[in-house]
Amino acid sequence: HKFTSDDFDAAFGCDQRMVKVARANVVGKSVADIAVLLGSCKSKSEATRLAKGGGLYWNGSVVVDSKWVPSVENGDFVGDGTVALCTLAATVRAFYIPSLSPQTFAPGTRVPLQVNRVFSEHVPLPYAYYDLPFVCTPHEIHRPWLNIGEVLRGDRIASSDYELTMGRNTTCQVLCTKTLSRAANEEAGRLIAQDYMAEWLVDKLPSATVYLRPLDKQRTKTYDPGFRIGDYDASLKRAYLNNHVTMHILYETHGTGRRIVGFEAYPRSIKNSSGKCPDLDSPTLEPLLVGTNEETLVTYSYSVRWIEDSTVHWAHRWDRYLRTTAQVHWYAIFNSFIIILLLSGVVAVILMRMLNRDLAIFARDVNEEELRDDIEETSGWKLLHGDVFRAPEYGGLLAPLLGTTVQVMYTAIATVVLGTLGILSPSYRGGLLTTGIVMFMLMGSASGYCR
Repeated sequence: HKFTSDDFDAAFGCDQRMVKVARANVVGKSVADIAVLLGSCKSKSEATRLAKGGGLYWNGSVVVDSKWVPSVENGDFVGDGTVALCTLAATVRAFYIPSLSPQTFAPGTRVPLQVNRVFSEHVPLPYAYYDLPFVCTPHEIHRPWLNIGEVLRGDRIASSDYELTMGRNTTCQVLCTKTLSRAANEEAGRLIAQDYMAEWLVDKLPSATVYLRPLDKQRTKTYDPGFRIGDYDASLKRAYLNNHVTMHILYETHGTGRRIVGFEAYPRSIKNSSGKCPDLDSPTLEPLLVGTNEETLVTYSYSVRWIEDSTVHWAHRWDRYLRTTAQVHWYAIFNSFIIILLLSGVVAVILMRMLNRDLAIFARDVNEEELRDDIEETSGWKLLHGDVFRAPEYGGLLAPLLGTTVQVMYTAIATVVLGTLGILSPSYRGGLLTTGIVMFMLMGSASGYCR
């Protein structure tokens, strides 16, 4: 495509408003520079953030890299040199939560896998993954910064040696070969018997064990975070260590990039100490027995499979983790509501009758002596008018109780409001605890005022 003049039309914004720009100011520039020149973005950083969020378009195609330089030879300028640079105004102007924007991976780029913690639903004591004496430990461990909520919930995120490349399937890859001491062997058997599960992270999504709902013709998937580090045979009292993990990573195509929408883990126990990948299709594979008082040589391996899933979008990728099969007991809720309504009506009728009787007494034409006798006979709740300005007997205890109640109430209200706005997303790990603690500290001012 050739330019017909030194100036050409450029359209920016979804309303496609036309402006004139000089040819020399656009050709050879990156799309971020062009966006700033045309006024679509205020700065290059805003254009970069737009590109990462999928809100920057060039001639109808999503721009993934804001450093991309359009070329005349490649036909990036259509027709007579007209440029259609569109930014989604709704996406640009909406509030942006740090670290929660979608991350797009180009095919062939490395996707980091992080290990986190090992936990059990039966034992309230989690462990850091690398605290286990029977797992492969890299030479250099990089640990990201954790907020207070992540620390309190037991997260211990760290880097790993697992190599994941976007779009590249791995049939089998050896991670390491490790000799388990007697103590490590027994420790593995103990943790497996207590049903401990490991949690890995890919693009902030935890590894998940997949379940299919029974009697569901659509075979809807539900995710349970984590996967078992081994299987335990209660009848034989034997523990088998899972030393091979097959990972299914689901993604959706977004322009020229891909976004991860699911992370499924399928562990296996394979008796292997050869330092090589086993034949995963062999029917003669034996499970790896641990929990014995002897040294054991173990080869750890993994497989990776990338699967495109067009049924799940990035904005709804947490739905499978948050699905629940619990039934709502509407009958019990309706029954409780009716009982509360009836009791409230009974109390209201009793109060109205008492008030009407008192008003009738005061409305009668009686002398002061009869009125004084009626007032002296008053009892019960009608004597509260004399306690309004009377200091409470335990005022030193009432004040802190009232202040703390207000503080907790305001903390709950603020946390629920932030959660309703979507700020407390599941991607924001530890966000609920962190927000609750911060809000509790801030609401201390309301507590002090009430005291």
